[in-house]
Amino acid sequence: MVVRGAVLRDRVREAVRGPGWQREDLLLQLKTVAAAVIAWSLASWLLSPRVTTFAPFTTLLAIQGTVHRSVQQSWRYLVAVTLGVLLAAAFGTTAGRHAWTLAVLLLVALALSRAQPLGAQRLQVPVTALFAFSAGNGEWNYGVELTAAVLIGTGCGLAAVLVLAPAVHHRDADRSVAYLAERVGDLAAGVARSLREGGPGQAETRAWWDEADALQASARQVRATVELGEENVRLNPRQLMNGGGLLRLPEHHGRVTALERAAHQLRSIVRGLDYAAGREDHPALAGDFLIPFAGLLEDISRAAHRLGDGVSGPPDAGGKREAGGAPRAEHGPGGSGRADADGDPVADGRRRAAELAENSRQADLRVPGEWPLYGALLTDARRALDDLARAPGPPWS
Repeated sequence: MVVRGAVLRDRVREAVRGPGWQREDLLLQLKTVAAAVIAWSLASWLLSPRVTTFAPFTTLLAIQGTVHRSVQQSWRYLVAVTLGVLLAAAFGTTAGRHAWTLAVLLLVALALSRAQPLGAQRLQVPVTALFAFSAGNGEWNYGVELTAAVLIGTGCGLAAVLVLAPAVHHRDADRSVAYLAERVGDLAAGVARSLREGGPGQAETRAWWDEADALQASARQVRATVELGEENVRLNPRQLMNGGGLLRLPEHHGRVTALERAAHQLRSIVRGLDYAAGREDHPALAGDFLIPFAGLLEDISRAAHRLGDGVSGPPDAGGKREAGGAPRAEHGPGGSGRADADGDPVADGRRRAAELAENSRQADLRVPGEWPLYGALLTDARRALDDLARAPGPPWS
């Protein structure tokens, strides 16, 4: 309980401090409460007490995280309630209130609830029909009042969403894509650093394997964040005052796809290195190919980091920018980057891959199974570079 209280205080503090999802969440809760109270007050003033609760209840359903989702759920709920009311009144006033009437009513309501346009609100058709038939005796007057209460709740909810529309920004999407790019780049850099230091061992390759798997899940989460940012634009009145500031979001899908594919290639590379680490002739093989291969991984790391920097903005003076805005230092040939940080990492990587393939053909690689393994590693690295090159972002060569 103490931990939850601390988390709540931290979220409130962040909401007060500046823009972000914490502030948007707090504002969503406040305007939901305000709209529900107004809806209840209007329904209490205009309608009979037996349907008053439906107004604030509808408001709770109407207000969603985005304007588009609020409008979508509101009309679906309104249509579902109207269908349920019409069915209950039609059966109640013609066939009367009997067990067999209720059975037929529910069968028809369940059949109508199959309508795909109603989405998640489709079950409201039989629920409303059952409630109006039982509590309202299937009377038309009750159905009209219930529908009026739903209209009041929907109106108050949509008014709150439109007047106090969520902010139109792409900050969360930018940060998510930049963070994914940073993780992909750091994985490639870590593998390269280990190769230069004479590794890796099988324990280290297994840890990289887990990180590569985690990147696949992270990519799905980042894509969901981008889609939420795009949804936040639809029907949002604040978009008109924003000057089209979300034009970069469609490009984020291409970036996420490129990073996800690059992570998949890195996973394949790690698998090959895990196999190589278990061979008895690993030290000899490392000198033939793996240490030079580290430079190619550094180019992949730089390309991924450059893609993230292109999302979060130009680098600060003195270093590259992390996903959260902190500068990231460049490293020399023995680290996770390259001294020529201003160069084109994709072009450098392609050139290095061609040189490495040519040198490997000329070298005396006679260990059984050596070139098939290293050829696969080289192919995976080239594919990672190609995936990153196709991403919207810096002007790759």
